[in-house]
Amino acid sequence: MLSATLGLLALASTSLAHPGRDWQEQAKIKDATAECTYYDFEPLQQLIGSYPSIWDVADLQGSGITEDVKALFAQLQPNIPKIAPRGTINGDWTGVSYDNGADPDCWWTNTGCTTPKLEGLPVDITECNPALSWGFTLDDGPNCTHNEYYDYLESINQKATLFYIGSNVVDWPLEAQRGLADGHEICAHTWSHNYMTALTDEQAFAELYYTKKAIKDVVGVTVQCWRPPFGDTDDRIRWIAEQLGMRTVIWSDDTDDWNWVNVGKATIEANYKDIIATAPKRPQGTIVLSHEINAGTMELSEEFLPQIQKTFTGGVMPVSRLAHFGRSVSLTSLACRSPSA
Repeated sequence: MLSATLGLLALASTSLAHPGRDWQEQAKIKDATAECTYYDFEPLQQLIGSYPSIWDVADLQGSGITEDVKALFAQLQPNIPKIAPRGTINGDWTGVSYDNGADPDCWWTNTGCTTPKLEGLPVDITECNPALSWGFTLDDGPNCTHNEYYDYLESINQKATLFYIGSNVVDWPLEAQRGLADGHEICAHTWSHNYMTALTDEQAFAELYYTKKAIKDVVGVTVQCWRPPFGDTDDRIRWIAEQLGMRTVIWSDDTDDWNWVNVGKATIEANYKDIIATAPKRPQGTIVLSHEINAGTMELSEEFLPQIQKTFTGGVMPVSRLAHFGRSVSLTSLACRSPSA
């Protein structure tokens, strides 16, 4: 793993302070339109040229991409598993042929595989212990309208693991800073939120590297965990993430809350109720996929958190304290872990 090398690059920076507005002032805004009005964050503007274009698939082709980052990728490239990209970045697998039975690449999207076939890769983290525990995760942040929801989480002393998208961190840096200030755990959720197994080696590296860099630059933490958008990962993507010092976190239950605009809130409420009813019957806890992607998903979370806290007496918790993703700590000490840990 090249975490020592990464420490010599831009990831060694401290979080950026804004000489004007800060995250506390931004957190006081409750009107959604005002919350989502772009603001000038001058310290980040000084770095913006060193990032890929926001919301585009990341790569190493921009004029501001530094030579040391290119050198790091060149160092990794010969050892990246020889697994070809498949499908499109939008998840179109038309014409893709894959042996599900053998599942040679541990391709989660097709088989749900979370135990890599490639020697040396750790299994994905998918569940929590003890029983009656709920691994509370929120994807796709920071969302510019999250102030009231974060206020609510603070009012009930509830912490979560926040999987932040790199482009969102650049768009909404003060919102990202609040996530850490409120005591939540921060993990990466790629730069542009596309299907990772469709990307080239360079793109996959850049998606992960620059999300980690943006979080370090803005928030001040070096993340050690990531979640693939749509769960789409295989041993090639896991290997790249592992070299960048990030453990792969999936989930064991899915609220499908992002889809409420299509299926209606009643359907998502039924999903929550099913997880609450069935998960306590299992010998281990659950990691649950939910989102801060919009007001609807946050309202659904707020609706069910009191019942979740009451039912899951083993704890409603972040996946792990970030330090626990370090390789010096045995995974057997984690509250949330892989099934075989």
